[in-house]
Amino acid sequence: MPRPDRRAGLTVALGTALLLSGCATFHPFMAPEQRVDAALREHQYQRALAIIDHTGEHHPQHALLQEQREGVLQASREYRLQAQARAEELADREQWRQAFDTLNSIRDQVVDPAALDDLLARLRLRHDLRLRDLLNQAYLAEAGALLRTDSVDEALAPYPDRRARETREWRTQRRGLLYRGLLEQGQAYAADQQWQRALSSLETARLLYPDAPVPDNLEKARRVLHSARDQARDARDRAHRQEAVQRVDRYRESGELADLLAARTFLQQHRDDEQLTPLRKQVDAWARQRVERTLERGEALYVKGDYQGAYRLWQSVAPLDPDNPELLKKLERGGKVLENLRSLEN
Repeated sequence: MPRPDRRAGLTVALGTALLLSGCATFHPFMAPEQRVDAALREHQYQRALAIIDHTGEHHPQHALLQEQREGVLQASREYRLQAQARAEELADREQWRQAFDTLNSIRDQVVDPAALDDLLARLRLRHDLRLRDLLNQAYLAEAGALLRTDSVDEALAPYPDRRARETREWRTQRRGLLYRGLLEQGQAYAADQQWQRALSSLETARLLYPDAPVPDNLEKARRVLHSARDQARDARDRAHRQEAVQRVDRYRESGELADLLAARTFLQQHRDDEQLTPLRKQVDAWARQRVERTLERGEALYVKGDYQGAYRLWQSVAPLDPDNPELLKKLERGGKVLENLRSLEN
């Protein structure tokens, strides 16, 4: 029997390995710089960097490869940034699967995959929050429809017809599904301290099954929102009081009728705030004094025959005391005189 040629067997084995490799970057006989070039053409930046870093100092191309290192890092960074921008654009259009695939598909190619992982985590959070809001919106809408038609279940009860029975069973099933869904959503919103949404979801769940135990966080959501409303009201009242003081001070400094009107109007708009009562009384006193002085000045002009001037003075203070009977009479009298004068001129 002839002895087998070991060299021929080795040649066949190597040839088979080369055929099966299918990728030039794994060619065992390619020089390192050729393998780096092949990896870069395929955007395999991790592989290219590994080839550079594993090429020994004594290799003839070591220095050349080290010069390429910074370029590989920069190319990997630019490739990663392009993928990140593309993924964010897809996420903005709510094409979530494509966005995730864009990041996952290059994770083993780039040098710094941690940045991809960070963005992927942020996009998954956005996806989950958006999905939660959409589901909650759907649950609330369907629960509202069920609650508005609550009497249908009782009305269908006497009917033995299959359709009536199936409709009641379907409504009962949907009620249970919506109840569990809204509980889950409400607790998630409470965990994120989105108390208004938590309250809406949990209160609707409670309406679906009023005999069930009170959902966790329902009372807390009510307390938090009540406290928040109180704080908002207090802040609003403080702002109103500060503005009222500023308007009163402005009139005190200027003495202008326009500033007095502005202060009085503002205080009239906030009559429910008892803490503004002292300011309101002060401004009302100023307004009465101003009206009285203006009535006297107008009357003096009227006696001198300056009917137009008298009428303008009286009219200017009318907003301060529009129901003043004396002022109304003077305006009526002055208006008639001016009308008669205009008739004579014509």
